[in-house]
Amino acid sequence: MENSDITSIIDLVIPETDYYIEDTIVPGAIGYFDINVDATDVSVRFKYTITCSSSETNKISDLEVIGYSLNGNNDSIIYLTDTYSTIENYLLSYETTSSIRVYVKWVDDSTEKLNDTADTNLSQDQSIGKLDVNVKFEQRQ
Repeated sequence: MENSDITSIIDLVIPETDYYIEDTIVPGAIGYFDINVDATDVSVRFKYTITCSSSETNKISDLEVIGYSLNGNNDSIIYLTDTYSTIENYLLSYETTSSIRVYVKWVDDSTEKLNDTADTNLSQDQSIGKLDVNVKFEQRQ
């Protein structure tokens, strides 16, 4: 409210697959984090804008935001065309809560910036992947 600034650390959830261990970031892995918005006491619709960027302390230059989904609907992922594109949407006056799931991938293909040796060395460090995430809310009449 009123230009409040809230700082928090959000952990990336990485589901276990045949190729990846749960909650372990490695080249090729896709994970996500959720931003939950509670608008119970809001009576007008508002716009939210989410921007993500690589943190100054991020060591994984191949860590990219690849898409998002609304309200936990993993079947309806909206893929972003550019890394760290802005996510914008409206929360209508009758909606009291919304969840935005943001998907992150450690890119491991022909577009990657790091080679396999660098990927291997980084994957042994536990606190290496960091993104800055900013959420802005604007009320609309």
